[in-house]
Amino acid sequence: MKTGRYRKDADPVAIYSGEARGRGGTAAIEFEVYTGGAGILRPDGLTWLVVSKTTALPDRLEFDVDAGKTVPPSELDRDIIIRASAILSSEAVWDRADDRECGPDDKTWSIYCAMIRATLEVTGGVHHRRPAMELVRAVVDRRSAGRNYEHRLRDYNNDPTTTLADVRTLFEEALARLK
Repeated sequence: MKTGRYRKDADPVAIYSGEARGRGGTAAIEFEVYTGGAGILRPDGLTWLVVSKTTALPDRLEFDVDAGKTVPPSELDRDIIIRASAILSSEAVWDRADDRECGPDDKTWSIYCAMIRATLEVTGGVHHRRPAMELVRAVVDRRSAGRNYEHRLRDYNNDPTTTLADVRTLFEEALARLK
């Protein structure tokens, strides 16, 4: 799967990847179905959504999405945050000029790129709206209220008032929110 696995305690019984058609047009998606028909809908570029029921028909797949309920972080999301924290372990490896371009051979990482790299290492894929990323964004939102950042993680990372201690506690706070 392009965006990696969601859980380590269960495997999906089916995975769909492609385009979904709805009233608003088409969108690229990935969709995992677990035993019992519940699942996870991962629209490209949007927050992951909980699917409560899936029905496979001969000519289509129907599913019920609770648009108000986002997918909660899993144990893999905890592992991602722990790994990102380890990646950003010192000033020497912290990229203070994030451009949101993350390469496989990078030797320095911004908050965003550390999260991307950790996600790839832990899950085998990347989706920038994964629950771990959303959790870290929520902490940044709280910390940067009123700063009007265009890209939260990039701008918080690049803010001259942000210190490595702030980055370290960012990950600690995100992990604490998982409990």
